[in-house]
Amino acid sequence: MPTILKVIFGVFAAVVVLVVVAAAAILVLVDPADYKDEIAVAIEGETGRSARIEGDISLSLFPTIGLEVAQITLGNPPGFAAEPFLEIGSAALGARVLPLLSRRLEVTTLRLEGLRLNLQRRADGSTNWAGLGEPDGDAGRGAPRQPGQAQGELGRIAGLEVRDVRVRYTDEASGRVVVAGIPRLSTGAIVPGESFPLEAEATLDLDDGAVRMQADLALVAAGPGSGDVAEFRDLELQLDFSGAAVPGGAQSARLAVPRLALDGRRQVLDLPAAVLEAAGLQATLALQGEALGQAPVFTGRLELAEFSPRAALESLGMPPPVTRDPDVLQRAALETGLRVADGEVTLDDLRATLDDSALTGRLAVAGGEVTRVTGALALDQLDLDRYAAPPADEGTPATAADEPLVFDWLRALALDLGLEAGSLRVSGLALGPVRARVVAGGGRLVVEPLRADLYEGEARGRAELDARKSPATLRLRQSLAGLAVQPFVSDLADFARLTGIANLEADLTASAATTAGLVRGLNGTVGFELSDGALQGINLWYEIQRAYALAKGRPVPERTSPDTEFRQLAGTAVIRDGKLVNDDLSGGLPMLALAGSGAIDLADGTLDYRLTATVMREAVDEATGERSELAGTRIPLRLSGELGAPKVSVDVEELLKERAVEEIKERLRDPLEKLRERLRPDG
Repeated sequence: MPTILKVIFGVFAAVVVLVVVAAAAILVLVDPADYKDEIAVAIEGETGRSARIEGDISLSLFPTIGLEVAQITLGNPPGFAAEPFLEIGSAALGARVLPLLSRRLEVTTLRLEGLRLNLQRRADGSTNWAGLGEPDGDAGRGAPRQPGQAQGELGRIAGLEVRDVRVRYTDEASGRVVVAGIPRLSTGAIVPGESFPLEAEATLDLDDGAVRMQADLALVAAGPGSGDVAEFRDLELQLDFSGAAVPGGAQSARLAVPRLALDGRRQVLDLPAAVLEAAGLQATLALQGEALGQAPVFTGRLELAEFSPRAALESLGMPPPVTRDPDVLQRAALETGLRVADGEVTLDDLRATLDDSALTGRLAVAGGEVTRVTGALALDQLDLDRYAAPPADEGTPATAADEPLVFDWLRALALDLGLEAGSLRVSGLALGPVRARVVAGGGRLVVEPLRADLYEGEARGRAELDARKSPATLRLRQSLAGLAVQPFVSDLADFARLTGIANLEADLTASAATTAGLVRGLNGTVGFELSDGALQGINLWYEIQRAYALAKGRPVPERTSPDTEFRQLAGTAVIRDGKLVNDDLSGGLPMLALAGSGAIDLADGTLDYRLTATVMREAVDEATGERSELAGTRIPLRLSGELGAPKVSVDVEELLKERAVEEIKERLRDPLEKLRERLRPDG
């Protein structure tokens, strides 16, 4: 046995000596630099590009097989820029010899410095990288591995070092130039299944400095081991942006990921938490993924910590909007469940806040040629007037810009959304609760039902926007029941002189290409009824008596009431081209029965009404308290001027004519009665 062992050790020693002697002989007798031209020719034959190796080539064989080469250049194909397609300052690769004998690769050196890659796309669409890396027929295909054939095993990599790498991409068609670089990248020892640190620095330059980015990355990574799980821990990414196209000239962002795991065998992703900070905002995302290689499904939760929208806009170099209430846009936050599958993003258990308003519900959005949006949202309360622009200064006419009405976006939208609001204030009006369902498709949008409690009454209706033809058409069918008029018109038009209860039925359409044409293009019908109210500041009966007294040269009676009360005012109207025409106004007032017709120009805010007031037989003269001598008289009236301050005038001339006729009739009545008495048979 000792003799056999001696023989075995002797043979092994001889083999080792022969290997060492052979390696030494190769290193002494063979100079790799002598083969630079042959290597360059081989590269040209494989790529069809000119190639040069201008630097040294170093070779080592034991205990490490190593190769180091410097100053490699690969040219562009014909028709492209004269600059090289690829330049490498230096590259080095080394592997330990003894592990190779057991089919295990242990890399000792992996280094790349000074790489320059120039990518170019010409105006005709051709590129300078076309054809590289493509096998010629079957020449580039490796033989299929037979069952049971042994494979090599990747062992330890001592580390990876990359420095001064730059890639330039030029698109001649668009004029865009993108330059990306890796000034520095290094890792610790890489062993499958074990953790290793990675640090990197990257840069990006768009359009000659319009946007510049500096990125710094640090993490701890573990490659897949026996469980095929790749894991990243303690990931920190700092991004800094600058340039003329960057809001505010400079911005920064920070991403922190404590842990990210990817199971290649089970095709699942686990991201317990990722925190992104930018522009004063902090977003936290937790995400899990399944079936990554087939039909991936991602679920998780997204939180946006409370922030100031006003401050965020300022940090982005954007002036915040000037609002009627300067204290709005101070607080906002978001929290929602998240699901991404089959091209659809779903927000479940959505909770968002803006200042004093809170929004809850569910929302799903799917992209494609037609964007599909479904869900149900509930708002507790919102005062939109606080976010509107401040009113114009007194003495400065408020002129709204005439904007084109474009609804192309509606043709690419499919929408089914339920909306609720506990209370809503818009244009001075207080509504609530509001309930609506919005459905859109094929260029048509319908809001039905549209319900709201409105100033002690209820509004019900239907709104439709049809943009299938241009200009688009808006149709509104609306009913109001039990509306308290005084607070409504006070909030709507700052007019507090009309009181009562109103009922309204309206069927309106408007078709216009610009915002200014909406009122002018308004058409439809309106039916209205006002009851148990008053027009404050105008006493119609007093104005009639006053005009009559002045015409007769009598003392003007005292005004007993400043208002005109009415039991009922009713009528119907037709709207054509923004002008409301009413031919059947009727009303019941104390002492008067009112009837007439007129028109209101909705665009100009003016009215012109001609009315007839018939004095009741029981009318009382306010000066004497006795039955008025105007009893039974028909009195012409005219209402004109602005809607907010109408003027009432009495046609005195017509009144006197009417009164004179009545007096003549009264004077003739007694003689005629006496004549009739005498002519009676029994007289």
